[in-house]
Amino acid sequence: MTNTDTGSSDDTAAPEPQGEAGERGNGKTRIVIAAIGGLTVVAAAAVPVLLNQGTSGPPASQSVSTATSAETTENDPCDLDRLGDYWNQPPSQRYNEALFANRQRPRVYSQVSPDSNPEVSVKGQLNLDVPAGQVLYLIRRPDPKTKDSFGNSGNNRYYPATPVTPTSSGCWEDDNRPVGYPGVKGIGQIYMLVLVGRDQAAKFPADRKAKNWDGYSQDQWRAINTIDVMSFNVSTA
Repeated sequence: MTNTDTGSSDDTAAPEPQGEAGERGNGKTRIVIAAIGGLTVVAAAAVPVLLNQGTSGPPASQSVSTATSAETTENDPCDLDRLGDYWNQPPSQRYNEALFANRQRPRVYSQVSPDSNPEVSVKGQLNLDVPAGQVLYLIRRPDPKTKDSFGNSGNNRYYPATPVTPTSSGCWEDDNRPVGYPGVKGIGQIYMLVLVGRDQAAKFPADRKAKNWDGYSQDQWRAINTIDVMSFNVSTA
């Protein structure tokens, strides 16, 4: 595991009727005048067309705005850079170097509610192909180095939270997950993403429903075949 430290129709005038032979000179004059008038109408009609051709397409500002929006979406498909001020990038993150050797390293942000029993929300981007027969699962573990408001330390047990299915862009999230009990505020949460066999993943919900079940101990967790993908710490203090 590798540590990472954070922080776009022309209206031509009809010719005048031809006059009798005695009025031929006046008729020529009228024809010339009519022709000049017709050319004037044609020219006037052509001006709007030329102006429209010069202004076709969206305004320059609209084109720039559309291009910028498309570029932002491409560079940040999960909107992680546009999260609000209450979202933080956990300072301590670790990821499996072998899994991400030729891939963009994973990113994650967290948000914690201010209640005595806080709720944790996480959003991230993880470019990983989940192997057939495996499930990407989110696990949380109360940090034994932290204490709740009563002075009790985190129990360091493993609690399967939920399976995770990233989108085609690698986006994933888990919203509003309660930490534990009123007064638990202060106990940090160690979040883990692991790969686990599909059969084992199906057992997690049943184990959670078992009477008096309170997570997996260190020994019990080591007996489960998993591959660590990444982990990060979320403070609730």
